Amino acid sequence: MGCVGSSADGEAKRKTEDVDYKNIADDNPDYPPPYIPDSCRDEVIDKDVNSRIQTRIDTMPKQMDQTYESLLKYLSEGATKEAHHVTAIFLWMRCQDYHDDALDLEKDGDTPRGYMKLIKAGEGDFTTFFTILCRRSGIPCKILHGLGKGKDYYIGKPDRQMTTCWCAVFADEEWRLVHVQWAMAGATDDNQNVQNGQANADFFFFTDPDEFATICHPENFRWQLLNQAYSKEEFIKLPYFTPAFFQMDASILGLKAGSVTTHNGKMDFEIAFPRKQMDNIQIKCLLTYQQPLKDMDKKSEAPKTLEKFVFVNRKPSKFICELVFPVPGRYLFDIYNVDANKNGAKIKDMLCQFRIQSDRKFTEETLPEPLPEVPPIGWGPGPTCRKLGLVPLTHFEGCIYMKPGETRDIHFRLTRDLDVVPELTHSYLPIYQLVEQVESEITEDELRLSVQIPEDGHYALKVFAREAGTKDYHLACVYLLRQREKPRLPEKHRDKMLRARLERHLETHTSRKELQAALDALDLYNVPDKGERKRADVKIKQYWEVKTELNSAIKGRNGNVLRKWLERARASPYTADLQDDIKRAEAVDGSLGRRKGYMHPIARMDPHTMTEIHNYRRPPRVAHDVMMATYLLLGERKDDLEEWEQIQYLMNQPGADSLKRRILARRPEDVYVHVAEQADDVIKPYSMEKTREVSNGVSAFYKWNKQFIRDVQQRDMNERERNQLSRDLSGRETYRETDTAATSDATTTRPSNVFVGRGPPLQEEDSGTPREDSSEKMHNENSDRRDSSAQQKTRSNGQRKSEEQGNPVHPFAPEEKQNGHGAMLLRKFFASPSKPTEREAVTPVAYAGWKPQN
Repeated sequence: MGCVGSSADGEAKRKTEDVDYKNIADDNPDYPPPYIPDSCRDEVIDKDVNSRIQTRIDTMPKQMDQTYESLLKYLSEGATKEAHHVTAIFLWMRCQDYHDDALDLEKDGDTPRGYMKLIKAGEGDFTTFFTILCRRSGIPCKILHGLGKGKDYYIGKPDRQMTTCWCAVFADEEWRLVHVQWAMAGATDDNQNVQNGQANADFFFFTDPDEFATICHPENFRWQLLNQAYSKEEFIKLPYFTPAFFQMDASILGLKAGSVTTHNGKMDFEIAFPRKQMDNIQIKCLLTYQQPLKDMDKKSEAPKTLEKFVFVNRKPSKFICELVFPVPGRYLFDIYNVDANKNGAKIKDMLCQFRIQSDRKFTEETLPEPLPEVPPIGWGPGPTCRKLGLVPLTHFEGCIYMKPGETRDIHFRLTRDLDVVPELTHSYLPIYQLVEQVESEITEDELRLSVQIPEDGHYALKVFAREAGTKDYHLACVYLLRQREKPRLPEKHRDKMLRARLERHLETHTSRKELQAALDALDLYNVPDKGERKRADVKIKQYWEVKTELNSAIKGRNGNVLRKWLERARASPYTADLQDDIKRAEAVDGSLGRRKGYMHPIARMDPHTMTEIHNYRRPPRVAHDVMMATYLLLGERKDDLEEWEQIQYLMNQPGADSLKRRILARRPEDVYVHVAEQADDVIKPYSMEKTREVSNGVSAFYKWNKQFIRDVQQRDMNERERNQLSRDLSGRETYRETDTAATSDATTTRPSNVFVGRGPPLQEEDSGTPREDSSEKMHNENSDRRDSSAQQKTRSNGQRKSEEQGNPVHPFAPEEKQNGHGAMLLRKFFASPSKPTEREAVTPVAYAGWKPQN
């Protein structure tokens, strides 16, 4: 039976696999290697198509699931893409009742209902069932094993309790991640809300790799499908993110780790959401005392309640959580999304979790004052305030800073006829002493509250409202009134100083972080806006964001992503400032375009063509030489390729060592020019027409060889030009140093730049001795390289690079640092997690985001 789903471009149908349902293999050596998908989940999932698929599943005849052939044929009808067929399989599995008593009457055998019977008996699992259905449809499906942070996870949980498995599906020429077990558990959990369960089930189907990598960590890091992969240690140290966190487009600002330490007994967390959603979002923070520190007295009394030591301040686009840890120890900090209404708040979803260690001991005098209230609807004008008909006009945050005796006016617009009653409370001052401190006035459709505080401390201003004519009042809004902790800038010079600071960062390209800090300072001190905020937003989005994403695309070498950000850079008002980045991107894009052209015949080659070449007993000389040149470029020794039987042995290698995978993973940057010239000498007597007379497969390998050799020679030429420029510059620097040496008693030592292979220059370590002339140093290095060329032929390409450079350069090392230490990578859900510091040496292209395209 052929593949029941077919791609829209008319690709030939895949062949189904023979599957032993009782002993199914995790992988198939003929599957494509892991590629980073070009499109995200939202670009693949079509809600209208899914709705039609669900309707068809709901009306499926009862006997249709008696055999795999009938079931898969029914699910595939009308599918125009393989992704649609995989979606139909997933939705059908989610609709089944795996506890049905009728399954006990089914006969044991290789049928869908037969395997459902095994699942009910605990002898089967959803992951294997999904894999069987995909493979019998002709869709490659790999079972991945690793660590996972499920719904019962907490930071600090032992690794042995985190093992899990999931699937990678190759649909429409792209790998997609599916955690079937968690998706089915979310859809069938009777203890949780049905809508939330369906949302969690949808999240674990075709999950985007950057989100999935924070929840599951595979044994083989390549299956993270990311340009910048996490190590196991980094994965464990990440904050705990739940599906709801990503579904709400949340972001954690500032923090990079899930376990943090504070030495002053305080800490602030910032969680941001899209600005257009803030009016409908309310969060709740739960701080839990976990255990005392090892060197602390375990008999010390743990705090009974911590609610009044957590303040959540609402901002226009984020929440700032201010935490106080009254006793030393370890705490768990959970952030929840709540469903706020006029009767209170109900916890809906957990978003993320952190673990904090505090080692400060407070005294009665130094312990910060707890909050006077713990409002169920949260601090500030949130969703409940707007639902009751109050729209804030002046104060949009949850905290109002003021001094004793100072009067503040707070204005609301009334969207309906309301009765409003304000109330001021304090931790120990009685309410009757605070009644005269707050006044209210309603004029037409506007409410004005005038409030004062009698002395230092924390006060809660509560606003109750009810519709005119009704009986009960409901809590609409709560503000925290307190003094500002840090001293304010002088009023006379504050605005001028802050605007000058922002202007300096707008005119120069210092850093995005400093520009954002200058912009936040204007918001912190309520500086009137004169257009600076808009200009800063434009620069952040049109310059810093474009620059960051464009450089990430250059490193990732993903053609579609690169062209997308290249167009954004050309259309940016800062195009002139981005010219260097644009030129680099255009060069990489041109290189990818050339490679895609001659890679296509190899990537799409029929396995029978490869088998035909392999089965030659006495191959034509042209076929032998073309395959010899191919393996020379792949890093093999020429002496090992003289006999055809040796080439046949190499062509018969499975998995990652197969010929096709090695070709797809090879880049010109991985091959020395003398190796390319040696391969060119082998195939020089032949032409494209002569190879085509022998076999189309041999012609495809010949075309790949010729173009690959040209790319290596072009790369070498570019390196020579850079080296020559480096010699010229070094000569001038040496002259200047010699000229000034006579007037200086001390010898100044400066590191010189040495260009080796691709990537940025490696920095020499400062040894305290005068540096030798750069041109002489480059000459010596080139001489050493030529003298050792005979020995290099006996080693693999990766070993040659490591020994030549002194220290192995990590294939994922950023341009800023090539010293084995990680740098920071900006992700959409939290700022700058560190990259892996140690990892096995791999071929960079197999993980660089490039894949052959039609």
